[in-house]
Amino acid sequence: MDLAISLGWMAAVSYCVTSALIPFARLIGLLDIPSGRKRHEGTIPLVGGVAIYVSVVIVASLTLSTPHDFVAIGLICGVITLLGAVDDRYPAHPVYRLLIQILAGVAIAAIGSICLRDLGNLFGFGNVMLGLAAIPFTAIAITGLCNAFNMTDGIDGLAASLALVAISSLLALVGVASDAAALLAYLSVALIVFLLFNLQLVPRLTTRIFLGDAGSMLLGSVVAIALIYFSQSDSYSMNSATALWFVAVPLMDMVSTMIRRASKGRSPFHPDRTHLHHILQRAGLPARLCLLVIVATAVIFALIGMFFELALSDHPYLSFYAFLGCFALYYIYVIKHAFRFTVKARRFFSGKYNL
Repeated sequence: MDLAISLGWMAAVSYCVTSALIPFARLIGLLDIPSGRKRHEGTIPLVGGVAIYVSVVIVASLTLSTPHDFVAIGLICGVITLLGAVDDRYPAHPVYRLLIQILAGVAIAAIGSICLRDLGNLFGFGNVMLGLAAIPFTAIAITGLCNAFNMTDGIDGLAASLALVAISSLLALVGVASDAAALLAYLSVALIVFLLFNLQLVPRLTTRIFLGDAGSMLLGSVVAIALIYFSQSDSYSMNSATALWFVAVPLMDMVSTMIRRASKGRSPFHPDRTHLHHILQRAGLPARLCLLVIVATAVIFALIGMFFELALSDHPYLSFYAFLGCFALYYIYVIKHAFRFTVKARRFFSGKYNL
C-alpha cells in the first residue's frame, strides 16, 4: 500500500481508537484526578499511550510485513504499555516500575536485532565494543529513556512533542523506505493525533486526554529501540553520539534532576517540581510558551546532531564531546543556578527590562 494512503488510514484509525477509549477510561476509572503536584482542572482520561499503541499495531498488522523479532519486540512494548496503564489506575512503587522496565529492556536486547554492541569511535581512541556488557547496557539505555520521557510528562504535549522531534529527526536521516522506518512514520501520525486531543487543538472534535505512565513509558522505550536499531543497522549505521542529540532535552533533564536530588540526600526517583518545565513556569512562562521553548530547544539539538552526522560522520567523538559540553552548560547555567535564572526571567517577562 502507498505510504501516503497508509498514513491517512493511520490518522483515521488513531482518531477512532482514541475516541472509543475515552468513555471506556471513565468507566473503569482510568483517570488523572487533581491532587498534590497535579494541578490540572477536572478528571482527565489516561488513554493516550494505550491509544497510540493499539492504533499503530492495527495499521502495521494490516499494511506491513514485519519480521518475527519485530513482532516479539512489539509484544514486549505492549506489555510495557499494559503495565503502565495498570500503574496509572493503581499506582505502584517506583522501584517496581523500574524493575519492569529493566526486565523489558533485557528481553528486547536478548532478541538480538535491538542490542547496543558497538558504540563506534565515541572517545576518539577506536571503536568501543561492548561484548558481554551489550545486553545490560541496552537494558539500561531503554530504562533510562523510559524514565526520561516519564519525567518530562509534566505539561500538556511535552513528552509527545519531544518524542515526535526524535522520531522525525531519525526519519529525516534514514528515510521511509524500510518497514522499520514506516513503523516510525505511523507512530509520528499517532503522536500528532494524540496532540490534537491533548492540546485541544480542535475542541469540537476532541476531548482532552493525557499520555499517562503507559504512554510515557511506551514512547521512551520505542524511541530508545529506534535509535538503537538504526545505530546498529547494516543498512544505515547512525553514529551513537547522534542518538544522544535526538533525545538531548529529556536526557539532560533526567540526569541533572537525579544528580540534584541525590546531592540533597533524596532518592533520584523522588517526585518534585524541579524539572526544566517547572523552572520555566516559575520564571513566569505560561504552559504553552514553555512547550514551545523546550520543543524549539530540542529541535536545535537535533539539528546539531544531524550536522555532526552528515558533515563529520568520520569523527563521531567530536559530536560526543560537543554533547557533553552542551550538557555541562545546561547543568551549570539552567539547573544549578535555577533560582537566579527564574528571578531574572520573571523580571524579563514581567516587563521590568526596557527592551
